[in-house]
Amino acid sequence: MEDKKPRILLCSDSTEGILSAVHSAYLSRYGHKYITIELKDSYEPSLFLDAFEVPVDIKKAESVARAVMEKLSMEAWSWVRHASMAAEPGKAQAIYRFLNVGFAAGPQVCQRLANDHVLAVYRLWRQVAREADKLMGFVRFRELESGILFAVIAPKHQQLYLLGEHFSDRFPEENWVIYDELRRMACIHRAGQGFAVAKDVPVNPGAINRLSDAEQSFDALWKTFFRHIEISERANPKLQIQMMPKRFWRNLTELKL
Repeated sequence: MEDKKPRILLCSDSTEGILSAVHSAYLSRYGHKYITIELKDSYEPSLFLDAFEVPVDIKKAESVARAVMEKLSMEAWSWVRHASMAAEPGKAQAIYRFLNVGFAAGPQVCQRLANDHVLAVYRLWRQVAREADKLMGFVRFRELESGILFAVIAPKHQQLYLLGEHFSDRFPEENWVIYDELRRMACIHRAGQGFAVAKDVPVNPGAINRLSDAEQSFDALWKTFFRHIEISERANPKLQIQMMPKRFWRNLTELKL
């Protein structure tokens, strides 16, 4: 019997987009070995493959998420969610193959690191989780004239949802914004409410650099403190870069000396 023609499902670069494509792949019953899921923004058309764009469907994405949590584990869901935020073009297919293994293996799937598909998603999860952990310590909020706390980041991976959860818990009664300057996205939190992530957010450089009087004073004090606690004889640039990667420096108040 002749094999089926391979099929590509194209999805948006988001957790919901990837899970919508996973749902469509399972619903099609076309056969997992004949299906590949790719991000539509990085796909290169081929004459020999059938490509179908899958729109984001929140309900379908939620049904896949529930299946992962209920049939696999919360750990597996954390892996999938973090992996979907990675800055890797092959993440959609990695997640799809991981779920193929997971729905066959059951709740113990995260223990099967000898499996290439499981290991691939674990590595994506680790990359995103490690960067998120560093950012939780490196985000520098500055109070604007309006009273809003504003921070700028430039992470390798999509981190706004994870940071939103973290800082909503830490600063629930503050109005704050975390702006991802690479993706032009913003995590916006209103005092006493939840947070939302917005895309294609324009930023006025003048407005975000107009600091409150208190913030200007604190800025100066913080820079002075940072400069004076250094012991020049014990300077260790390699260790500093290891603990505080250079790609974060541009948005750290204390390094804008």
